[in-house]
Amino acid sequence: MTQSTATPIAPRRSFPVWIWIGTIAVSFIAGRFLLQGHGGGSHSLQLGPKDSAEIPDDAVVVTSAPIMQRDVQRSVQAVGTFFGFEELALSSKLEGRVSKIHFDLGAVVKPGDVLLEIDSTDFRLALEQAERSLQTELAKWGFKSVPSPDVDVSSLPSVVSAKLRFELAQSRLGRMLPLQASNAISVEDLEQARSDAKVMESEWKNQVLLANAAAATARLRAADLEIAQQRLSDCEIRVPVPTLHDNPNELFYTISERMVTEGTLLRPGTEVFRLVLGKSLKLRLAVPESNAAKIAIGQTVVVQIASTTNPEHGIVSNLSPSIERNNRTFQVEVTVPNDSGLCKPGGFAKAQILVGETETAKTVPPSSLYSLAGIQKIFLIEGNIAKEVRVTLGEQSSDWIEIASPDLPVNARVATSGQRLLSDGIAVVERESLSRSEQANAPKSSSEENRE
Repeated sequence: MTQSTATPIAPRRSFPVWIWIGTIAVSFIAGRFLLQGHGGGSHSLQLGPKDSAEIPDDAVVVTSAPIMQRDVQRSVQAVGTFFGFEELALSSKLEGRVSKIHFDLGAVVKPGDVLLEIDSTDFRLALEQAERSLQTELAKWGFKSVPSPDVDVSSLPSVVSAKLRFELAQSRLGRMLPLQASNAISVEDLEQARSDAKVMESEWKNQVLLANAAAATARLRAADLEIAQQRLSDCEIRVPVPTLHDNPNELFYTISERMVTEGTLLRPGTEVFRLVLGKSLKLRLAVPESNAAKIAIGQTVVVQIASTTNPEHGIVSNLSPSIERNNRTFQVEVTVPNDSGLCKPGGFAKAQILVGETETAKTVPPSSLYSLAGIQKIFLIEGNIAKEVRVTLGEQSSDWIEIASPDLPVNARVATSGQRLLSDGIAVVERESLSRSEQANAPKSSSEENRE
C-alpha cells in the first residue's frame, strides 16, 4: 500500500513590507536634508561677530531681517461716501411740455444759465390777456398808471362830475332858504331842493368809493399781469444763483442727473435736474468715538477710491458734535478737490486721517508676521534659538508693519520665513549664515589656488 505525501503549496507573497518602510524612511531623510540645507552631520556656523555655536541636525533654516526704528505717520482709518459739496434738485413750477433741453449729464453750468424750456405758448397768451385787462381798467377810470394804495381819486372825471352836481344842488338850496321867510317859495320846492342836495352828496361819495374800488381793481389786474409774467419766466428753468457766497458768478455747477427728455409732460413739482456745486466733494466718514480726541479740523486726509491707484487728498472741514448711538461713531466731513472728476457723488472711499508723527516706532517686514487663530506673533532670533513673541500691530504699509507692543530692541533679528515650522525655543540657522559657512568649507578652485 503506497502512501502519498501531499506537496505543500507555497503561499502567494505580497510586496515586502520592509520595502514600504524603507521608502518612507528614505523620503523622510531626504526631506530633512533638503529642509536643513545640508546633507547630514553638523556644521559649525558663524552667526555673528560674537556668537559661535554648533547647529543641531534638526535646526530649521530661516531667513531673517532686523527690527528697524523709523518715523511713522499716525493715521485713523475710516470708510465713507462721497456727497456733492452742495447738491440741489431742480423741479418744475408749471404744468407743461418740455420743448428744449440745453444741457446734458456732466455739463458744467453757471448760475443763471437756462437748462430747460417748457412750451410757452399758453403762458404768453395769458400774459397778453392780463395786459389787456389792466389797460382796460386803467382806461375806464382815467388812470395813467397803476394807482398806489394812497392815491387821490378826487381828480378822476367821474368823481369831479359828481362833486360838481352836489355843489350845484347845494347852491340851489342855499338860494331858496332866504325865500322861506317871506313865503316866496313853496314848502314842496324847498324840500325838493334839500332832497336833491342830499342825493347829489351821496352820489359824489359813491363815485369816490367806486374810484377807490377801481384803483384796487387796477392793482389786482397789475398783480395778475405780474403772475402771468412770472409764469412765462418759469417756462425757463435756470441754474439758481447762490446767496450765501460773496462771488456767486465765480461758482459753477455740474449736472449729476437729468430726469426728463424733450416732449415730457411736466407736473408742478416734477424733478428735472440734479446739480452739484463746484468740483469739490464732501466725504463723510464714520469714525469710532475712541478716535475723537485725535481728529481736528484742518488735518490732511488721504483718500483712496476703487477706480484709481493714485490717492486723492482732502482736508477735514467739519466734525459732528454728537455720537451716533447705534454704532458709537461720529461723523467727520472731509472736503476733497475733484479736479480729475474721478470721485463721484455716492461713491465709496477709504480714508486715512493723518493725525501725527512718531519717531520711535519699531517696524518689521510684513513677511515676518505669523498669524494663527487670530493671534499675531513673530519669532526673534537670539543666537541660534527662535523665541516666540506675541505682538500688537500698529501702522502698516506695503513695506513694513509697526509693532505697537511689546517694546522690542532695535536691530534685533526676526525670522522672515519658515515660521510654520518654528516654535518657542527651537534651534534655527539663518540661510545667509549657512551659505557663508558652506562657502568657507567648500574646496577652492584651481584659479583661486593660483591666485593665492
